[in-house]
Formats: sequence, structure tokens, C-alpha cells
Amino acid sequence: MHSSLKNRAEKGQMSTVKKQIGRGAIYDRSGRQLAMSIKTETICVTPRNVKNKDQAADFLSKKLGLSRQYVLSKLKSRSGFEYIKRKVPAVIADEILDKKIPGVFSQSEEKRYYPYGEITAHITGFAGTDNKGLEGIEMAYEKYMRGKLGREEIRVDAKRRPILIGSRKIKKGERGADVTTTIDGNIQYAAYRELEATVKKSRAKSGSVIVMNPETGAIYAAVNYPSYDPNTPSTASADKKRNRIITDMYEPGSTFKIFTMSAYLKKFPNSDDEITYCGMGKEVFQIGKYQRTVHDHEKHGNLTHNEIIKVSSNIGTVKLAMKLKPEDLYKEYLAYGFNSKTGIDMPGEVPGLIRDLSKWDKVSMTSVPYGQEVAVSSLQLARAYAAIANGGKLVTPYLIEKIVKNGRTVYRHKVKKQDGPATGKRREKLVAMLEAVMEKDGSGKKAAVAGYRVAGKTGTAQKHRTDGKGYAANKYVASFIGFMPADKPETVTLVTIDEPEGYVYFGGDLAGPIFRNLNTMMASYFKVLPSETFTADAEGGDAARETAKMPSIKKKTFAEAKNLLSAEKIKYQSHGFGKMVIAQEPAPGETLGFGKYAQVFLGDEAQADNEKTYMPNVKGMTVRRAMEVLRLYGLKAKCTGSGFAVSQEPRPGVALKKGAICTVNFMMKDGV
Repeated sequence: MHSSLKNRAEKGQMSTVKKQIGRGAIYDRSGRQLAMSIKTETICVTPRNVKNKDQAADFLSKKLGLSRQYVLSKLKSRSGFEYIKRKVPAVIADEILDKKIPGVFSQSEEKRYYPYGEITAHITGFAGTDNKGLEGIEMAYEKYMRGKLGREEIRVDAKRRPILIGSRKIKKGERGADVTTTIDGNIQYAAYRELEATVKKSRAKSGSVIVMNPETGAIYAAVNYPSYDPNTPSTASADKKRNRIITDMYEPGSTFKIFTMSAYLKKFPNSDDEITYCGMGKEVFQIGKYQRTVHDHEKHGNLTHNEIIKVSSNIGTVKLAMKLKPEDLYKEYLAYGFNSKTGIDMPGEVPGLIRDLSKWDKVSMTSVPYGQEVAVSSLQLARAYAAIANGGKLVTPYLIEKIVKNGRTVYRHKVKKQDGPATGKRREKLVAMLEAVMEKDGSGKKAAVAGYRVAGKTGTAQKHRTDGKGYAANKYVASFIGFMPADKPETVTLVTIDEPEGYVYFGGDLAGPIFRNLNTMMASYFKVLPSETFTADAEGGDAARETAKMPSIKKKTFAEAKNLLSAEKIKYQSHGFGKMVIAQEPAPGETLGFGKYAQVFLGDEAQADNEKTYMPNVKGMTVRRAMEVLRLYGLKAKCTGSGFAVSQEPRPGVALKKGAICTVNFMMKDGV
């Protein structure tokens, strides 16, 4: 009897809670971490045990960055247990625990950290406070990454309040699976920085870049600007969180003309020698009792098929289309995958819009052939151009390469292809037309890559008015899409710039240089040899060169240093705070390879002789690199862990005395 009552009493003193550990990491194709979990501490309190609540509130509010009133309300709570702040850096938690305030303790938990920040935000998405995925891969692959819940039995008092001694595990939790993506961190970074610079310079509304392998559909880069920091997602608007590459549709404009040409060559395969009169910059088309005026930017006169694409003639494209039946065009567009989803392994994709033939009006044949009355997504357009690049196969774009749990691969992508429309001689003719676009008198000359055969097409599409009544006078989507090398493509790249301001709004002028710079870098990165029989010059001269010599910028003002670097076409990354360059990498006179960034370290004008310095941002750096940077600023480091820096104390920009000791926490690749 006594034993039975004792067992019942003990059971009444125990409660079961669920525990989750180890959310899986997200990697790029080379094993670089795009998302990881770092250990943090949650500061908790049992209010009845806190003796001097006012004194404790003063200390905790300052250390945790909370209002004193908020902390005091927690300390005076009648509850047996309260969270004060979750996911506090370990170094801060240690300082609090060292104070040994009765009733104040910590519990270990995980916090998601995204080393690439805004650069990969639309790929990784983010997880919430409870580590549940809310956007991107984090949300789409939640069931794999979250792991399995464990259970722990804890002791409670008579009012079911936890007593933090005597707990025991009933079921051990399991770490979640790791997701490896097709994203290449280097290409993603380069694409984002190129896009960011152009959007800012042109004062555009937004922009996107997608880089895809045309043979497999693997996406090496997918960036949007503006973006947001997934480490602090609550500060970003819903608009910034939207992955425009997948979710947004727009009229493609002239990038769509090649598909009209594909339909024409299918119907008239032996029409190479045809000449089309494209008028003097304006042509009025009579369709029954309706009239439609179509404009070109210049007076072109007679043009061959190649020249129609090369100079991007709207009039020439419409004249060819008028020789076809509407159903010929409609079927060809559908064959390239338009009007349907691509099947990418991410949520939120739109199918685009090509109206059913029954809904084409009298003037549709003078609009649709050059990309009006049509809506596509960036992903659809990249896939359609990939079908020309790879010899006629429609591939399914994808982002997830494999998913691994406990060392076992539970998912691996299988390349999916289906027959596309353009093969053989027709495909060769289309590629030749797209190559002509890159010539010195073509619309895509500023996208040409020195020494390589490039096939591509410019696009400058007017946007609809917000009231739906026609097109806005000064709102455009500028774009360029192409593949390289034209004879054996490694990548398809699409660049779009939405609503640039000013007089420069053509796709070749804005999007073309981004394509050129990015593909010049990728040619070196993928070790693609220049075309033996091709020596086209790239627009921009020095911008296409392979190397540059680093100028001397130490002890220059940051403004002077930027001018010197700009003159040499050298891109840079700045570190630290201040207006004077206190160190540089590489050294003056050393060669800087194309695509490499100079490192500029900033400080105060007299920092070399001053006792004051500023804490630099070392997040994402290796232990060795972080130590080197901190040494430049006269700081000592207390390092914990290994791998990459995931947190630091104090925060970047805090003024310190030289010789001060700062704390940097590092995390290994598995992110746990």
C-alpha cells in the first residue's frame, strides 16, 4: 500500500515535455553553408527565488537590451517560470550567469544563422523563433530539416511548475536532414553584387538574375534586389521577401521574338535568303477594319531573318508572324513551356499567361509576336532559352541536389528532360541569329564577352499602366538573356531590371553589362577556354580584361581609394569603420585576378597613433582570417569553437581601446 501511494505521488510530481534538437543545415553545391544552427541560450527566471528584483532588473535590462519595466514585470510575475529573452549569444549569457542572481538561469536552444544574409535570402528563406521554416527552402523542406521530437520527463511542484532538477530523457530527439542545393555561393555572390550596383545606379524599382545549367536545369544563382536579411526577417516587408524569379510575371518584350522566329522557320525551313522590308521606323498594319501601328527604334529598311533578330525589329517580327496562322504561333509558344509551370522544386511558382487562341483579338498578331499581351516568369524564359542552348530539350529547373540524414541519402534529384521544339538545322539557325545580336552593330554588343562566342537577346518592354489603359510612357523592364559558349553552353543567364529611371532604359545598356561581367567571371571560374575561331571584342574595353594591378591606397581617404580602384576597374570589399585606409590586400603592384575583390580596411585618420579603434565585422570568416583582421585593428581575440565566425562580442562599430580582448564564436560545418 505504501509503495503504491509512493509511486502515484512520484508520478504526480513528474511531467513530460517535448524536446527538439539539431535542425538540418543548407549547403551550396560545394559544401558552403547557407543556413546553420548555432547554440544560444534562453535566459529564464523563477520569480519567487529572485531576492532583489529591482537590482536584478537593472542588470538584466542593460545586458539584454530590454526595457527595465519589461524585465521587472517578469521578475514580479506570479508564475513559477518565465522566459526573459530567447536566443541570447552564449557570451552574454555567461556574463549574466557569472553574476549568480538567485532564480536566474539559462536553457540551451538553437538559433538559425544565414552566413550569406541577403544574398541567399530568397533561396534559404528563414525559420521563426521556434525554428519552424516560414519561407524558402526552410519552409518547403520543413519535414526533412526539423528532425524528430524527443521527450523528457521533468519534475514539477504541486502547481505543475517545473523544478529544474531530476529530469530524465524518455525518447531521444533526432537531428534533422541536411539539404544540399545547386546554388554556387561564388556565382550567387557575384550576381548579387553586380545586380545591386546596377539597380542602385539606375534607381530602378528592382532586379533579378538567374544562372542555370542548360543541360541539367541546375540553378547556380537566383538573386533578387532589393532583398532582406533572413537573420532579422521581421524588419523586412512582404515585398522584399518575395522571390520574383518564381512568383512574378512580366511582358518579355523582344526576348520573346526568337520563339516567333522559331515558329516561322518551322513553317518555312528554306527561307534563309528572304528579305523583309521593315519600313522607316513605323508601319501601319491593316487587320480587317482595324489598324495597328508598330514602331522600331530606328529606320531599318530591308532586313534578313538574322538582321531582324540582330537589330530587334518589331516590324520585321510582325511581318513574319503575319505569314503564319495564329495556331502556329500558339503551339510553338506552348512547346517552349510557356503558359505552364516549369516544375521547379520550390513553392509559389506562377504559370505565366498566354491567352487561349479563342481570346486573341484582331490585333493580337501584331502584339504577341514581339512579347506583348504575354506574361512570363524569369524561370520560364530561362528554361525556354535553355531548350535552344542544349539542342532541343526542355529541362526541369531545380534547386535541391540531395537530402542527407544521418549519413544516408534520402533524396537525390534526377534530371528531367522532355523533347522541345527546336532541334537540328532550325536550332543552329536560331543560335546563329542570337550570336549576331552580340556583334558590334547588334543590340547586345554591351553583353559580348571578349574571346567567347555568346548567343543572346536584348529586351526592353513597356509596362502596363496601373489603371489598365494601355502602356505607361516611362516604365520599362530592361532585360538580357543569353548562353555561353554558344557552341557548347555552360550556362544560361537572364538579367532583368524593373523600372529604371532616366534616359538609359534599354536592356542592352543596363542588363547587358551585368551579363558580360558575370559571364567573364564564370568563364574563368569554370575554366572555359576561349573560342579558337572567335575573337570578338567586348564592349567596355578594360572591363573585359583578365587581371589588374593593385594601386597603393594605404593612408588615402576612402573616397580617394575608391577613385583609384575605380580607375583600374577593381571591385573591393571594405572592412571596419572610419574614413582612412589603414591597410590593403593585395599589396601595391600585385596582380589581382578578374572577379577577385580587393580588401580595404578602414580606420580613423590618426588610428595608427591613437589608442582608440573600432570593432570590425568578422562574421562568416575563418578563425585564421578573423585573427588577421582583428590584428590589423590592434585587437586581441578569445576564440571558441572552429569553422566560421557566427557571432562576436562586441558588435561591429563599437569603439574600443587598442589591445582590448573581444570574443568570437565559431561553428563547424554541421552547424550544430
